[in-house]
Amino acid sequence: MTNGSQVTSTSSVAPKRALVLPGGGGRGAYQVGVAKALKEKKIEFDFAFGTSIGGLNATMLAQGQLDRLEALWSTMKGSDIFHLPSASMVGRLVLGHKLGLLDNSPLENLLKREVNLQLLKQSRTKVGWCTTDLCSLETRLVTIDDIMSTNELVDILMATSAIPMAFPPRHLHGSGLWVDGGLVRNTPMETAIQLGADEIFMVLLHPETIHACPTNMFEVLVRCLDIVLDASARREIQSAELYNRLIATGSVESLGRKNVNIRVFQPRKAVNTTLLEIDPERSRRLIQQGYEDAMVQLADWKTEDESVFQESKS
Repeated sequence: MTNGSQVTSTSSVAPKRALVLPGGGGRGAYQVGVAKALKEKKIEFDFAFGTSIGGLNATMLAQGQLDRLEALWSTMKGSDIFHLPSASMVGRLVLGHKLGLLDNSPLENLLKREVNLQLLKQSRTKVGWCTTDLCSLETRLVTIDDIMSTNELVDILMATSAIPMAFPPRHLHGSGLWVDGGLVRNTPMETAIQLGADEIFMVLLHPETIHACPTNMFEVLVRCLDIVLDASARREIQSAELYNRLIATGSVESLGRKNVNIRVFQPRKAVNTTLLEIDPERSRRLIQQGYEDAMVQLADWKTEDESVFQESKS
């Protein structure tokens, strides 16, 4: 695993690159800052796979609308995404008629305004979303190739962002109870590898170390979810690194696989927000933090134009 440094290649064929964006709720603005740095370095992607908020960010990036995504994060409040339950909703929860604490219809309305199926179909970046069915326990990565209508697109985006217990599950094609796939597979890295990615850029939303203790029951629940999401991401990274080591030693277990360069970007300092906290000022700080962290890691990265220029001089 590398930290944003350039990897030299003896091949003239451009490497296939995948952007992998896991979940993390209100911290998702950090991924926007990293995306700004990647764009500034002229790094483009063949794939963009996301889970939960990472899936929503990946959608806008695949549409080529980074500026619009930044504008949304810079103005959005929690009330633009969900509403607290009304008295009648609480009654439905008690009776078992509703499977989520919060009303996320504002998010659905936002998605209907912002997503563009035609742009995604035409994009050079194939986008995909990870979601899990509470009925069958199946975890599935759905790509834009599987989507035939805007309604289907909104359904999969609502499903991948349905944090269990907080937001209600979603039916896909009229069946199942599909939710955020992050509990099982927060980073669909394996799919990117199977589709031929040579380089994977992953943007985690948890700092490497956390030293803050929860102070109430809500923070305890959120921290437990953080642990699950973080563990899921790290398992996939460790699995990919293991195969790289096996390839390096010529192990029989690595037959048919190729070495994959993995670059992980994550907050260098604590992120002072939880999954459901969305505040414009805090989001703007996270965008700047993500941009600055990524630019440090990409300090020695040379753009494709610079590489060609240097080769022509030699």
